[in-house]
Amino acid sequence: ERADRPLRGAGQRNWCQRLDADEGNLAAAVGWYLGNDAGPLPHLFRVLWLFWFLRDHLGEAGSWVGQLLPTADSFDLRAQVELASTAAATGLEVGDDQMALTARERLAPLLDGIDDPYLRAVSRLVTSWAAGIVGDFDGALEDATVSLEQLRAQDEPFWMALAAYTAGLVEMTVGRYDDARRHLTEMRDLAEPLDNPWLAAVSRVYLGTLAVAQGRPDEARAPMDEGLEMSLAAHSTRGVTLCLTAFARLAFVEGDLQRAALL
Repeated sequence: ERADRPLRGAGQRNWCQRLDADEGNLAAAVGWYLGNDAGPLPHLFRVLWLFWFLRDHLGEAGSWVGQLLPTADSFDLRAQVELASTAAATGLEVGDDQMALTARERLAPLLDGIDDPYLRAVSRLVTSWAAGIVGDFDGALEDATVSLEQLRAQDEPFWMALAAYTAGLVEMTVGRYDDARRHLTEMRDLAEPLDNPWLAAVSRVYLGTLAVAQGRPDEARAPMDEGLEMSLAAHSTRGVTLCLTAFARLAFVEGDLQRAALL
């Protein structure tokens, strides 16, 4: 496997567990590079972003990325793309909309100059995420579907799942429910062999949420229950929170306002 791509199958969980053991060493290494030699950091940040995301470490990572951003012009084109892509994705996750939008503006015009199809496809997906901040759902959907097609050609199941997830969420937001179901089902099917509890749980929760949006609450509870069980087993705070929000929406639709309020 290439070092800059998440491992597939059971390797993805093991990859995260190995990095858990070296978390302190990673932080020390980043601190040293920030003070002495920033050159490797854009690539290192991009490789580590998935680990930070899955392990809820993006708060600290966001401060590191923020320290590096003012020096972005000093890097070569590839490193600029890696840094801007990581900054946009990190800003979105930590609620720093300004970081995300600034990074997106920097990232978009750079992509045509990148000859690495993997980096270009993943970065295009990140621009899709950032487009949602300003309500540009047409742009978000275009970027997500282009990224998805590019990733399909490369057999990249994890990022394909995220691209299908993104497309499905945008389609659900704008009322294109049949297209959303197709993409969210694709996400669920891609998540199965990846040994990624968060991805598997989220796919089910949003399929349940989609059923609620389509006026079929009776079809929502089973996938939501599965998603909650997976999130609890994985000790995923993000996943459990998403599940509780979905169950509150279901309870509200079913008329159980007291339960919805408690959730």
